[in-house]
Amino acid sequence: MSLEFRHIASYLIWYCSRLTAEELLHEVVLCVGYFTVLNPENQVVIQSGQSPTVLQQMCSLPFQYFSDPRLTAILFPTLIACCYVNKSNTVILEQELSCALLSNFIEEKILENQAKSSPSSTSKKAQEKEAGDQRMSLLSRFPREQLTAAQEYFKVS
Repeated sequence: MSLEFRHIASYLIWYCSRLTAEELLHEVVLCVGYFTVLNPENQVVIQSGQSPTVLQQMCSLPFQYFSDPRLTAILFPTLIACCYVNKSNTVILEQELSCALLSNFIEEKILENQAKSSPSSTSKKAQEKEAGDQRMSLLSRFPREQLTAAQEYFKVS
């Protein structure tokens, strides 16, 4: 099953990155993240096979996925899931991206979560936006109890 998943994900990433199928690409990125989170065997699957591998394809997405906060919020949780505690994947990632960016991203999300937990009031509009983004958020896609360890892992990588 995992090899079929790799093949389908690889094809869809290739297809979506050449056409304007942004929503489908986001769903594939989300799916790859769920496939690999805390699963060493599946982490190996996405870095194996013919080049470019699924991991290499995600690391080669357009620049906006690494600079636009709306798009980093989609891609970075998946890259975290793909590379956390997997040195081989981290080495592949580092060929395109500094792990410090992922560490900073995790720290930012931890701080945002702490701010939301504080007694300060949040506007209704902000709450509605947050509900729409919930499915793609780091806190929905990576175990909260592992966030600090993940931040440290990417900080020292």
